[in-house]
Amino acid sequence: MRLALAALLCCLAACDAAPPRVDPKGQQLRAELDQLTMDYGKCVDDQIAKADVAGDPAGSIAIEAVKACRPFRNALRLKVASFDRFGHPNHTPNQAEAVADASVGVIEKELRENAVVTIVKRQNQMK
Repeated sequence: MRLALAALLCCLAACDAAPPRVDPKGQQLRAELDQLTMDYGKCVDDQIAKADVAGDPAGSIAIEAVKACRPFRNALRLKVASFDRFGHPNHTPNQAEAVADASVGVIEKELRENAVVTIVKRQNQMK
């Protein structure tokens, strides 16, 4: 009887919790996305920092800064499409590309808006 009870308790203890789910590929892709996003933002910040803000409107300067960082944008776009295909294996390549374009477009818009704010602050300090 004690042996049966001990065996039952051992079985219940073993069934207590499921092992944690490990998704190393997804985690790796997420880390790569985060790094590429930071690199893209840093590139735009660096372009703004070295830009001559005295003569042109802030929006024009920001657009040029974002354009100068096109290689970072393209690398991020490719990685987002890859991440989408990993997370949604049934997506067609066109769907993954559309997701990547939309996602990177949101990031690009935010970078451009932040750049305009930074440029306007610099222009106001020059007055």
